[in-house]
Amino acid sequence: AMIRAFFVHPDWARRGIGRQLLALSERGARAAGFSQLEIAATLPGVPLYEACGYKVVERAEVPLPNGERLPIARMREARHESPPVTPCHAG
Repeated sequence: AMIRAFFVHPDWARRGIGRQLLALSERGARAAGFSQLEIAATLPGVPLYEACGYKVVERAEVPLPNGERLPIARMREARHESPPVTPCHAG
C-alpha cells in the first residue's frame, strides 16, 4: 500500500496527530490485505516516519506545475519478525 500524503497544520504539530494518522493508515492497509507499506515523504516528515520504523529507500524530486521541484524521500516500512513496539503502529 502507498500512503500518498497527509499533512498536519503547523499550529497542531507535535501533538501526536501525525502518529495517529499513520497508525490509522497502517491499520486500514492491513485490513485491506496489504503487508508492506510505502510513503512518499516530504523532507520535514522523514524524522517522524523514521521514528515509526520506516527507512528511506530512495530520494527523488517531484516536478511541480510552476517548474519547481519538490524533494521527497520514498520510505518503506522495515520488516520485523514481530510487530515493532512504537506508538506509530496499530497492533
